Amino acid sequence: MLFGPASPVFASDGISGAPASAQGINYHHMPGPDMAADGSLAPNGVVANGYLFLAGSAFTPRTSTQTVTYPSSGCSNSSAALTTSLELPQGASILGVRLFYYNSGTPSDVGLFLTTYPGDGSSIDQLTGNSTLNTGYSSEYFNLAVPVVVDNISRAHVLTGVTGGVTRLCGMRVFYSP
Repeated sequence: MLFGPASPVFASDGISGAPASAQGINYHHMPGPDMAADGSLAPNGVVANGYLFLAGSAFTPRTSTQTVTYPSSGCSNSSAALTTSLELPQGASILGVRLFYYNSGTPSDVGLFLTTYPGDGSSIDQLTGNSTLNTGYSSEYFNLAVPVVVDNISRAHVLTGVTGGVTRLCGMRVFYSP
């Protein structure tokens, strides 16, 4: 929905560190360049950056034999990798990805991958990371050393989350410069 001169309106994703969301969920946020010190989205003085949030429930199984469950609140977990296509504007520069997840305290983590596929049977993992916080709802930012420029003409961009069936993937938020 658009209001005013082509300005999109987005629902809050509840990222502030102190208040709980409507469901009483508090996230533990690791700092990153995608957030200002006060927990607001745009870093200090930077207003030209964009965000694309994809809920964990938007990710689909990589194989037809794996089990996927949707425990609640847009989160999902699986016995194998969950993937989703990343649709960003041509020429945008991907700066990093914030991983949102839930860990019940069982020793486990969530793996994150940003992969490009040029259509020739090969793939390039542009970004990989694993969650490090132990319990509760958390988010961590994974920075790209060199921004990845979106080229929708010559390659596809895919996000992958790996939960191992224990932790929950609750979403990934891509931080990019249009």
